[in-house]
Amino acid sequence: MARNKMKKYKFSDEVMAKDAIISLVFGIVAFLCILFAVVYAFIMHGNAPDTVGSVLLAGLVSDITALIFAFLAFKDTEGGVLGKRAAFTVVLVNAALLVAIYML
Repeated sequence: MARNKMKKYKFSDEVMAKDAIISLVFGIVAFLCILFAVVYAFIMHGNAPDTVGSVLLAGLVSDITALIFAFLAFKDTEGGVLGKRAAFTVVLVNAALLVAIYML
């Protein structure tokens, strides 16, 4: 009787889509590039060298790659929806940051 009252944990069988994982990795790399460029520009009081622009360009290319893989992940029937949404959210946040930096 006591065994029936014990909590049994159920783990999900859902796996994350490979495209969503790749998109998340590229999105995180893009975010780190953007963060590094912004922090370095603040440290240098806006007199950052041209390499900071190259880092932002690398972040843009990484974000575009993450966007492509996020769209591929949504087309894939395998994997859970949460990972796909998280990957797409990271891509959108990076794109918003890049547009904000460009407008400034």
